[in-house]
Amino acid sequence: MKKYSIYDTQTSRQALNLLEENLAEAVRPWFMSLNDEAVEAAINALSIPEQRCAAAQFLGLTLVPCA
Repeated sequence: MKKYSIYDTQTSRQALNLLEENLAEAVRPWFMSLNDEAVEAAINALSIPEQRCAAAQFLGLTLVPCA
């Protein structure tokens, strides 16, 4: 299982060394004030490897694989 660190490009938020299965839940609180279906779909897509990069870009996140 891969690990990632996530950085929000618009704020100073970051989550370090997360297992890929935990990415969506780690960032969900960051977007709680937004009640938008597209944002919710993108958050959920962080859990899908094939959609992860596009979802992160949509959300303004940088994903960095950890060793």
